Amino acid sequence: MKAGSVPSPVDMNVNRKRLDCHITLNVGGTRHETMASTLARIPGTRLALLAHLLEADETYDPVSKEYFFDRNAVAFNSVIHFYRSDELHIDQNICGNIFQSELENWGLKESDIEPCCWGTYSKYKDHKDTLTALDDNFVGPVQEDDWVKEKSKWNAFKFKMWRFLEDPTSSRFAKVYAILSMSFILISIGTFVMETHELFRVSDGIVNKTIDLPEDEMIACCNCNKPRKVYPAFHMLYDGMKPHPAIEYIDYVCITFFTIEFFSRLFFCPNKLEFIKSALNLIDLLCLTPIYISIIVKAVDPTSSTSSLVKIILILRVIRVLRIFKLMKHYTAFKILVYTIKVSTKELLLMVIFLFTGVLIFACLIYYCENANFNSIPLGKQ
Repeated sequence: MKAGSVPSPVDMNVNRKRLDCHITLNVGGTRHETMASTLARIPGTRLALLAHLLEADETYDPVSKEYFFDRNAVAFNSVIHFYRSDELHIDQNICGNIFQSELENWGLKESDIEPCCWGTYSKYKDHKDTLTALDDNFVGPVQEDDWVKEKSKWNAFKFKMWRFLEDPTSSRFAKVYAILSMSFILISIGTFVMETHELFRVSDGIVNKTIDLPEDEMIACCNCNKPRKVYPAFHMLYDGMKPHPAIEYIDYVCITFFTIEFFSRLFFCPNKLEFIKSALNLIDLLCLTPIYISIIVKAVDPTSSTSSLVKIILILRVIRVLRIFKLMKHYTAFKILVYTIKVSTKELLLMVIFLFTGVLIFACLIYYCENANFNSIPLGKQ
């Protein structure tokens, strides 16, 4: 039949018979029976081509008289349902990434997915982006391509050292180094906490004095109404007392280790700018900066231990607690925790709003019912 000519009744009858034929599809071991006319309803797809070729299709098995596709059988249930009902729904038990590959194989589009299932399908992309961001920020992929731009023994050595510092699974010694690094992190945080306890503090030779306050500034005791003398908080912690020398020595050892580790990783990294922009590396830099500033200040003026600058620097040392996030490089559980919090931000925010609403309601009730004891609503929240 020539192009542009009207098909004869015989040709139309042949085409109708071909479309009315019975077809058996074997997808991943699961058989589906349908009509060729059903598969031809969506032109340009893989099954529409099969309905046109029939036995000439490469997937046809003349022995079993069926068409075999080694694809996901569960996902195909949604695909064949789309041909029958013009509605593409998704089984929520299928990963979005798997379903996307199935859509590409069968020649279908993501835009065909029904609105009721689009939210479930689109979540996988957000989750995938989140996991990729976590891997980049907390793990840092080790790829040899970053070093092979200029092949040399020196670049090969830098790549091995970078893998040793970043990938605990690269060798047995790298695993030992990772355990050593985690131990120093825990020791550093432990010494930071212990140096504030009186058992780990010694006198620096300056006698701490109480401060006589005016009558109206005296603080009443919790069990009686008698005024008492108080110690200012900064004097309690830093005036007249200092950490035990053993704690200081341990702290200096940890500082030395973290300094060598930071500059070693900076030296062997393939991209210095990306290294500095990394969240964990910024934490390392922020942890080291206050310590070295305090060392410089003490070296310049040893008598300035009670100055406001030194006190502010000592307060900034609390940033070292953030080093606990470095454990995410080695423990998947920490990564899962951060990932869970990040993907559940909206739900957590909703929970906080409901919690705050309850607190506000009961604070108002307490204020109006116990006005003699609570003279404002903020006091009712406490």
